[in-house]
Amino acid sequence: MKPPGLPPIARNMLLGLLAVILFAGVAILLNRGSQVRLEGSILKVRIIPTDDNACLAVVDFRVKNPSSTIFQVKQLRIVATTADGAEIEGQPVAQPDLDRVLEFHKVAGSRYTPVLKERDRINGGVEEDRTAAAGFTLSEKAFQSRKGLILRIQDADGMSSEFGNAPPKR
Repeated sequence: MKPPGLPPIARNMLLGLLAVILFAGVAILLNRGSQVRLEGSILKVRIIPTDDNACLAVVDFRVKNPSSTIFQVKQLRIVATTADGAEIEGQPVAQPDLDRVLEFHKVAGSRYTPVLKERDRINGGVEEDRTAAAGFTLSEKAFQSRKGLILRIQDADGMSSEFGNAPPKR
């Protein structure tokens, strides 16, 4: 006498389920690295007071493109979260203007890395150090007492990445 086994319908369903899982796993493995994104960290923030109620933030950061796809910068924004929790977006500063400001304010140091600007490309698998600058309508003291600073970088295809030290969400 033959021992009881799975009914044929249950066996076929299990085989079909295993085939679907195998197919999905292969598809995920083959597409790994095709998602456009950036990872990064802020290395240093230099603050240059330009007025009693305005300052310039020069942000040195490290950015990495872990995907196998080119990330083309469409827009870069620097957002500061003030001590009272308000988010203030800085006005971007172009590289020639930043170089002139740093030449005048020698105590802030010079620009050590290239400025990340619109239409720059970051190739897949590449890690680079870059600089960005923005002007804020905050005093130097108010900017130094901020809760967070975020870099938002948007790809030409619409994907957006952000990194920095954001305050915790409530």
